[in-house]
Formats: sequence, structure tokens, C-alpha cells
Amino acid sequence: MLERTSRTTSRGRTWASCCAALIAVTLIVLQFAATRFPTWLPPEWFLALDEPLLALAGLAAVLCIHDGEAPLLGFRLAPLQGWLYWVRTALWFGAAIALLLVVCSAFWILVGWQIPLPPQPTNLAMKLFWMCCYAPLVEEVVFRSLLTAAVYPLLGERGTIVASGVVFALIHVIGGNPGPDNQVAGFLLEWAFLRSGTILVPLAMHAAGNLIAFGVHIASWHWLASLA
Repeated sequence: MLERTSRTTSRGRTWASCCAALIAVTLIVLQFAATRFPTWLPPEWFLALDEPLLALAGLAAVLCIHDGEAPLLGFRLAPLQGWLYWVRTALWFGAAIALLLVVCSAFWILVGWQIPLPPQPTNLAMKLFWMCCYAPLVEEVVFRSLLTAAVYPLLGERGTIVASGVVFALIHVIGGNPGPDNQVAGFLLEWAFLRSGTILVPLAMHAAGNLIAFGVHIASWHWLASLA
């Protein structure tokens, strides 16, 4: 009797994991289609595919599948190691990524390639909101909470880090923002999420990283304007 119950529970968990994985994959595909290939979908579908609503719908579906208990979603108010640990860790991560960018930029310049810069927006406040609030919130919910809850039971810790990092980098490539920093950040953010146990850590790191990138963009725009 106990063995049969254990088998039933195991099958139920596997089924829930597969359903969660399907939801996460479907959500990512819909986001790609809505943002990059809107002509693939009917106009009324495109208007309905709002990223925050998709993320919330995915969270609700995963919670329903797991009967309201999904610890892999990372809904904790504090990291397991405390905030001071993660402030120090984030500083080390930032220094490492900055060094990587300097090395890559130096190589780029030495070979005579032009460093691509995003076009200067007409509304800097809206751009700041999108980079430091909107994008980190939506992307962390999808590529950390939902994707982790979906693939972790199937791939384990290392496989989840690889999957989340690769998909995170891929969406930036498709979105016209390729770069080694996005690939490294994808792996680091997923590792931080799994280690801290809360989505707040990668969310804060993501927002801080985008804030630094926004500052670099502003400096570059002003520098290019002075040369014109």
C-alpha cells in the first residue's frame, strides 16, 4: 500500500513537472512571437499578449498545478544567507562582468570593429523605467521563477543553470541585444536564484546591472554628441 502510494505520488510529481515545463516553454514562445514576429499571430491575439499578464498567468498556472506549494518559484522575502552576503557577492559579480566588458571592448576596438550602441531614446525616464523595473521584473519571473520550477525537477541544479542561462542569452540575441555579458549574467542570475532561494536577489542584481548599463549608454551618447 505504501509502495503504491509512493509510486502514485512520484507519478503525480513527474506529471506536474512536465505540465509546468510545458507552461514555461509555451510562455517563452508566445513572448518571442508577440515581440519579434507579431505578423505570425492574429491582431487580437497580439494585443492580448502583454508580457506582465503572461508572466502572472504562468505563475498562477504553476501554483495551481502544484496545489499552491511551489518553493522553486522563490517567493521568499529574504535570502537564505542574508542580504549582506549578497551585496558583497553582487559587487564581485559586477567587477568580474565589468572586467569582461573592458577586455571584450578592447579586443573589439583593436580589430577595428565598431562597438554597436542602442539608439538614443526620446524619453530617458521611460527608458530607465523599462530597463531597471519592467524588464528585470518580467524576465526574472519568466526565466528564473517559472523556468526553474519547470525544469529543475527534470534537469537538476546544473542543468537548470545551463538552460536558464542559454535561454536568457537567446532572448537578448533575438531582441537585438547580443553580448557576452548577457550570457554570463544569465548563468550568474540563475545560480544566485538557486543559492539564495528568493527571486528578490536576481531581481535586484538584474536591475542594478541594467542601471549601470543605462549609465554607460548615457555617457556614450553624450560622448558621441560631443564628437559630432
